[in-house]
Amino acid sequence: MEKIFVYGSLRQDFWNYDKVLKNRVCHIEQGTIKGSMYHLPAGYPAVISGTDDIHGEVMTMSQHKLLKSLDFLEGYLGEGQDNLYVRRKHKIVLEDGRQEWCWAYTYVNEKEAQKEGEYIHHGDWKAFMHK
Repeated sequence: MEKIFVYGSLRQDFWNYDKVLKNRVCHIEQGTIKGSMYHLPAGYPAVISGTDDIHGEVMTMSQHKLLKSLDFLEGYLGEGQDNLYVRRKHKIVLEDGRQEWCWAYTYVNEKEAQKEGEYIHHGDWKAFMHK
């Protein structure tokens, strides 16, 4: 089964989880990836390359076709296209210390994120939104 790391509005307790993932995942674990996180003026997060721990959830999807819905939501049209985010395999560190590779979306325009976004030094968008 496919797994995806989510760090923004696809996390539990947020609108896109309820809209897209609720009742379509069979397992959820806490995890981190490496990167830098910014809150964009449009109201959602962007993760770009970096060395911070980015906190999120690893969702084990119960439906294989769900990736296509997530690609549409994240503005990912495929390699070499004019994408908002790109979906690639990333090394995830799970809460218990295990590591595995799973899908994650990263923001394409790093300069825009750094210029327009608010840097989230602790790498947890959920905590940022609940401050």
